[in-house]
Amino acid sequence: MIKVLNTFDKETFEPLLQLLLKRKVPKSQANRKGFAPHRSVAFGIATSRWNTTGLSVYSKRMPKIYEEILKLGEIVCPFPFKSIHLNNNVVCPKHKDKSNVGESCLISFGDYEGCNIVIEGQIYDAKHTPIIFNGAELEHWNTDDLSGNKYSLVFYN
Repeated sequence: MIKVLNTFDKETFEPLLQLLLKRKVPKSQANRKGFAPHRSVAFGIATSRWNTTGLSVYSKRMPKIYEEILKLGEIVCPFPFKSIHLNNNVVCPKHKDKSNVGESCLISFGDYEGCNIVIEGQIYDAKHTPIIFNGAELEHWNTDDLSGNKYSLVFYN
C-alpha cells in the first residue's frame, strides 16, 4: 500500500536546507549494487561496516543537521522511526530496501525539478510531500531527469 500525505510549505524545509547548503553531503561509503557513486549518509540508528549498531557517525559529526532532521521528521513522518537516510542528487536504480522493517517515509526538498519516485511502476512527486510505502517489499527507483539540487530524506526502521 502506498500513501501520499498532504504537501508541506517550502518554508518547513528552510532551516534544514540552509544547514545543508553550507556543508557538502559526504559520498556514500557503501558500494550498493546498481547504484552509481553518490552522496548519501545515514542518521539515527545505523549499522556500521563493522556490523555494530548505534548512533551513526554522521549523527555525531553533524549534530545541528541531525537535530533539524529529527525536528522535520516529527512534522512530516506519521510513525516512529529510528533511522534516516539523507540523499543529495541521488538518482536510484530499481531496488528494494531489504533491511528496512515496515513502512518508510520519503520526502524531498530543494531547488530542483524532476527525479520523481517510481514505486511499482507508478510515478509520485515527493517534493515537500511525504510518500509512505514498504521499501522492503515494493520495488522503487527515480526517474532520470533531475535538474537542480535535490535533497531527500527516508525515515524508516
